[in-house]
Amino acid sequence: MKHLVAIVYILLMLPILSYADSLTVRLLDASQVITYRDEEKSIVKKYPPHFDSIQQRWILRNQDASFGKKVLRGSGLILAAQSMTTGLLFVLPRDFSNWKVGQGMYKHNFKEAFTRAPVFDKDAWFINYVGHPYQGSYYYNAYRSQGAKVWQAVLFSFAHSTFWEYMIESGFERPSIQDLIVTPGVGSLLGELFHFSTVKMSKNGFKWYEAAFVSLFNPMFAINNGFKRFNKEQKYPIIIEK
Repeated sequence: MKHLVAIVYILLMLPILSYADSLTVRLLDASQVITYRDEEKSIVKKYPPHFDSIQQRWILRNQDASFGKKVLRGSGLILAAQSMTTGLLFVLPRDFSNWKVGQGMYKHNFKEAFTRAPVFDKDAWFINYVGHPYQGSYYYNAYRSQGAKVWQAVLFSFAHSTFWEYMIESGFERPSIQDLIVTPGVGSLLGELFHFSTVKMSKNGFKWYEAAFVSLFNPMFAINNGFKRFNKEQKYPIIIEK
């Protein structure tokens, strides 16, 4: 159940972030002569989603940016979601999170996480094998939806899962074997399926039910790229980087 908290936060932020991104795309779409491929890449330069009139295709946010730019934005989105989740779980009843909280407990739990092996947690099956893969999928798509390669997105999905277990949640409970393996492993497979489906939907613009699907199952794509609707004269798909 605790992973549903992160989902709620992300969904609440989608309307604001998607609207802001759509304004940027509309401004860029007016000229339709924008391309970044011949410019020097910079970590501070903005690379919004846009239509490349030369190559006749839509480009994902940061697709042409440096890998460092992708890492900066992806990590920021994930850490923001993790921070909000941690704060809310901390104030909720302990039987909701199963966290061990008390005087001196955080230091004890944190030290134990690095001196003892991970354990199989006793969370419900739907949390470990439905909730955690979903969590891993939005770790994955925080990078994939910026045009990162598959191996890059998988790598950072494992990195963020490990960071959560050892640097955030370890102060409240022992790292979980299921969380370390299932979250990034199955989550990356699920994330690529969501990413592929989202890109397919983009070919003719997102219908309302497709936008609802993406908001629920691929929120990082919605935050990064919005829901640009193609007009009848321009039905160019977003290109997936292999």
